[in-house]
Amino acid sequence: MARRDGGGAPTCLLVLLSLLVFAAGAFALYRVMLAPAPDTDRVVEESALSPKSFSEYDWDELTQVAQMISEAPSDEEGEAVAAEWGVSIGDTRPLPLSDGRQATLTVVGIRCDELADGSGQAGLTLMTSPISLQPMNGSASNSGGWEGSQIRSWLASDGAELLPEGLASQVVPVVKSTNNVGVTSEVTSVTETVDELWLFSLSEVCGTVDLFAREYGDQVRARTYYIDYTVYDALLSAEGEQYPLFVREGVTCLSDQSGSLALEYGGAPTAWWYRSSYPYTFTGDDAYYFYQAMDTGYPSALGQADAASGVVVGLCL
Repeated sequence: MARRDGGGAPTCLLVLLSLLVFAAGAFALYRVMLAPAPDTDRVVEESALSPKSFSEYDWDELTQVAQMISEAPSDEEGEAVAAEWGVSIGDTRPLPLSDGRQATLTVVGIRCDELADGSGQAGLTLMTSPISLQPMNGSASNSGGWEGSQIRSWLASDGAELLPEGLASQVVPVVKSTNNVGVTSEVTSVTETVDELWLFSLSEVCGTVDLFAREYGDQVRARTYYIDYTVYDALLSAEGEQYPLFVREGVTCLSDQSGSLALEYGGAPTAWWYRSSYPYTFTGDDAYYFYQAMDTGYPSALGQADAASGVVVGLCL
């Protein structure tokens, strides 16, 4: 029988291919073993979130909804996300405070406030009913405006402690524009602060301010010593746009027909502060007023800085 040479080469090739297949399988198994385990807690958490009414969400769930609204590509799509998840302008829920009292939390805006880190808009802007009675300052002065006020410091400490921990820990800092001088006619006195808890401005509640024009006219006249009082309206109007809730309710500087600004503390009607300083002084020694809503709900009145009034808090998620 003739001898067949060359059979060793195919055998070696088969052995080599087998080794390569084995190595590939071993490497794949190694990668699988090293891969991180799935975050089962996160999967369970995300799958557990389902649309509810605003008042039914816990604070973590509401924060997730607010983040989805914030991450929407546009304001219109953000509003659609809010509607999909059962959140609308004007929705309310009870807000238990750490001192045993109960306030109310209301949705006043969707994607209205600029996040302090510049990443976009906060998903939800919320407003409490009065959580305390406090003065704006320890003395009768509006010098330094909102930025230098005692109540701003109080909100960052004792005021924050009144809120439920689950809510306070989720609040995001936003940018607020305010006259931070006090008595001034310069619109450049409106500067930005970064705040987690804040008071609403006159313009954020009442819209475009025309109080000085209504009282003194919009023309420079001899009887007003040739003072252009409309610059004060421009100053006050630069402190933020009116929130959608107050637009819907038809609130102006002179009218709150729906009664949405008539608020109570401890079962009694109370006036409540805006962060807006009264920017004009008649005598030079009366620079001690901030604007506030009256206990009747009338939108624009003045309160002396060292007198206690209701603290209505704005915050964002």
